[in-house]
Formats: sequence, structure tokens, C-alpha cells
Amino acid sequence: MSTAADEAADAPLVAIVGRPNVGKSTLFNRLLRKRRAITDSQPGVTRDAVGAAWTVGDVTARLVDTGGVTTERDGYHSIVAGRSLQTIASARLVLLVMDVTEVTAEDELFLESMSAWRDKTILVVNKVDTEQRSAEAWNYHRFGYSEVVAISAEHGRGIDELCERINDRLRGSGSIVMHRPQGAAGESAQVTVRLAVIGQPNTGKSTLCNRLVGREASIVSEIPGTTRDVIEESFTYGGLRMRILDTAGIRRKRTVTENVEYYSVTRAIDTIDQSDVVLLLVDAQKGLSEQDKKIASLVVRKGRGIVIVLNKWDLMQKTGNRFVAVRDRIRFVFPVLEFAPVVAISARDGAGLDALLRTSNNVFRRLNTRIETARLNQALARWVARTPPPLAHRRPWKLRYITQVGVNPVVFVLFVNRSKRFPDAYLAYIRNQIRKEFGLADIPIQIEVRYSQKN
Repeated sequence: MSTAADEAADAPLVAIVGRPNVGKSTLFNRLLRKRRAITDSQPGVTRDAVGAAWTVGDVTARLVDTGGVTTERDGYHSIVAGRSLQTIASARLVLLVMDVTEVTAEDELFLESMSAWRDKTILVVNKVDTEQRSAEAWNYHRFGYSEVVAISAEHGRGIDELCERINDRLRGSGSIVMHRPQGAAGESAQVTVRLAVIGQPNTGKSTLCNRLVGREASIVSEIPGTTRDVIEESFTYGGLRMRILDTAGIRRKRTVTENVEYYSVTRAIDTIDQSDVVLLLVDAQKGLSEQDKKIASLVVRKGRGIVIVLNKWDLMQKTGNRFVAVRDRIRFVFPVLEFAPVVAISARDGAGLDALLRTSNNVFRRLNTRIETARLNQALARWVARTPPPLAHRRPWKLRYITQVGVNPVVFVLFVNRSKRFPDAYLAYIRNQIRKEFGLADIPIQIEVRYSQKN
């Protein structure tokens, strides 16, 4: 289950930098050939450094889109600027993006602050959409950079030349990571557990991610909606590589009014498909909400593992049975989550994180469990003999055969004499027996009912 993202964890870092609204996120998406960063005409949309694995020529790199650096120093601006400059300092190669239509005071100040990293920088002049603008791009050589590349990130113009320049720079800088086709002979695939941290705003998602990866990967603020893009980071635990996705807080649809927040929430929901295990982060003091229930139902429907994470547990009143009472109430009020493990943590001080990661790994292993068909059908015969299916219009249901057809998500197919209106209660009985007998208590299980003739 090795991915390009895993190879890029130790790969050279290529940072896209510049002031707001020069097209950094558009260039980031163009180079990746997919919509990874949110783009909008509103300044300052990107806040965290958004990274992704990227193959340029025969080199694997990690491409990072940074927040725009401005002269303002209030609110988020100071934090975003500081984070961008940290990324520049650690980058192997910097793509400094400027707008061919104007050079602002913020550009001038940023160019001055970039002087220490001039040797590892390519000046990228964006929005060169016409021949007239191509001529204007020559004026940017006056800033003294050895390489100036004119592009249109929106239309793809000049991107091939830029990629060639990047490839040449990375190959010439030493200690690069060469791209290898997956599954090549002699290559040992490393298992990766993909975790998505999802929940409502201000539940501590970014604090948890930063604690797990051991650094300030995501901006943490008490202001709701701080995280907008999906922030992807990696770390190791118990011999496994863990890839964690920090997402924007998900609110009810009617409370989402801005385009940027709409896209943030959409990306957050999309991470469910990209994950093995979803960590549903809940403020322990507020408890599980109806919105959390909807998120959980979506996770279960997609067959992903889910762990309910009660954050800020350190702020709860200390009583002997507090955790058991909260856990049991969750399972009573939200029966769709009756199988899901519940873990109490404090992301702020790190309490409970070891239990959280152990639980996540256990869920991952169970998601990848495959049961032999012979064992399944021997067990099915016992379950039916112990509790026969109900009659329907004086005709008995007959369960002929069951087989597992998929892992992660775990899917079974049950063949019966009549598939229409098969009783949900009996299907739940079969599902619970599978969980109990084969040690799959903590994961969602899907059973498809199909018609089969006697033979």
C-alpha cells in the first residue's frame, strides 16, 4: 500500500512563495495536475503550507503551496508570513511567483527578504497569457535572478519549461529521490495507514495533528475556520507509516455562506475516500452533535474505519465512571456508531495519544482481514441453526452461501433464495455474528444480499 506520498516524505522540498493573489495555488494545482489547493479571487485564501508528493521528470519531490506574505501583521497575517519564511528556509528549491501585470510594494519587500535564498530560487512570472505580456516578462530580469520563467498557471503556458528547469535544479543539487515505478522488482512496499481527522470547528483537529507529527504543521487558532485546505503530513508509529490529513471544520450546510468555506468543507468530506481510518474529533465538553452523526453515517456508508476521539478530556470533571458513561451514551443515542471504538485524549498535552494510535492500527488491521469462504459458511450454518430466519408470507428465507469479496472496506455477499425485502433485523444479526466470531468488532461491515438458485 506504498504511495508516492510516502516516497516524498524524505524527498527534496519545492516551495511556491509570493504575495497574495499572484496565482501560487493555481500553479500548485497545475503542477500536480489536480485541484489540491483551494483557489479564489479573495486574498489570503491559503493559510497553512499545503504539501503533496510530486514527480517532476525522474525525480520525486514534495511540492508545497504557502500562504501569501503581506506587509500586514495583524490576525493571521503574521503567523502565515512566519510559516512561509520557515518553509523557504527549509526548501531545496523556491519558486518565487510574481504577477506580470504589476509589481507592488509587497513584492518589493518580499524580494528584499528573499535575498538570502537567491541562489536556490527560480523567479516565476505568472499570468503571461499573451505575446504582449511575454515581452513584459523580460523586465523581471532586473531583479537579478539567474532564472526567470514566464508562465500562465491558469492556461498551462510555459509549464513544461518550468518543470524542465525544476528537474535540472533538483538533479544538480544532490541527494535527490529518484522516481521508481510501484511494484518494481526487489522493491519492498511499506504499509501506510491513512488517517483523516474530521470534526466540527474548534474541536482541536490541528492541535492533534501537530502533536502527532511533532511540529507546527497546521496553524492553530481559537478563531473558527482557521484551517481551509487539507494539510497532509506523515509520521511513523509501531513500525507503520502514518499519513494524517488535517481538515477544515465541518458545519451544517445552512451555516456555510462563503465560497471558500464551502470548498473547504467539500475537501474535508472528500478525505473520507482517501483514508483508511477516520478520527472523528469531538469536544468532550460539548458531546456528539447531530452533525457528527451525519459525518459518522457517511463514514460507515463508505466502509471506512472510524474512531470517536473525545478531545479536551482533561477539562472534564474527574469521576470514576465518567468515560464509561459518556461512551455508553454515545452508543445509545447514535446506534450507527455502536461498533466504533471511543478514545479520550487531550491533544494539548498529549494524554491518550498512544491509546489512540494503537486503536487506529487495530482498526486498520481488521479492515484488511480476509476470512476463508469455508470457515464463513461453516459459521453461517451454525448461526442459522441457532436462530433461523423469520417466515415471509409463510415462506421461509433460505441462506444458501456467503463469501467475502473485499477488504478495506470489508464487504460480504450473502446469497439467498429471495433477495427482495430481506429482513434488515436478520441481516444485522448476521453482521453482528461475523463481528463476534471473527474479531471484527470495531469496524463497519457491508453485506450485499443477492438472489441465488438452489445449486
